[in-house]
Amino acid sequence: MGATLAGMEFSYKLTEAEFLRGARLERKSSSRSSLKTALFWMSIMAGLMILFAAIRSRNHQLPDSTAAVFRSAQTSSTTPAGKTADLLQEVGPFLVIAGLWILLVKGLVPLRLRYLYRKDPRMQSHFVVELTGDSISTYNAAGTSSRSAWNVYDGWCEGEGIVVLMFHSGAYSIMSLAGLTPLQQSEVRGILTAALPRK
Repeated sequence: MGATLAGMEFSYKLTEAEFLRGARLERKSSSRSSLKTALFWMSIMAGLMILFAAIRSRNHQLPDSTAAVFRSAQTSSTTPAGKTADLLQEVGPFLVIAGLWILLVKGLVPLRLRYLYRKDPRMQSHFVVELTGDSISTYNAAGTSSRSAWNVYDGWCEGEGIVVLMFHSGAYSIMSLAGLTPLQQSEVRGILTAALPRK
């Protein structure tokens, strides 16, 4: 591990916990990801509301004999049970949406990220990174290497012991700073701040 006036070089191994933190940090910092998420859930909500309205409209158009039987089987809306049933009928679709969102964010997304980390040997290998004022070079014990000018990145953000570099394409790269001293971490921040906007 060393540093020069023109830049610095350091090494790290990315843990699964850091990989998950980096993915969450990138989603919070990226306006593009937030917009995509908002549009996705707005379209889901709109679709469910349209479906719910169509089902209610169809129920109101039942033949008189069928409608009479249907109404007689329903609990009166003037009773507490009837009011509860009416309330559930109104807010039901939104409860379903909230349940699906919680399941997706708290369950499926972390499971998918863990699967990606464990499946990719590069993520579990030793990294060596060289930072300069013009570029970043990365070498991996799994046999991969890359060198990129800073203009391919959109910006960077920092979380607990990690730095996330975000590409213009929407992809991102995570670096661990946990093994660096406070002075070395400050030097990394200085190079990144001079090269890229902080998100």
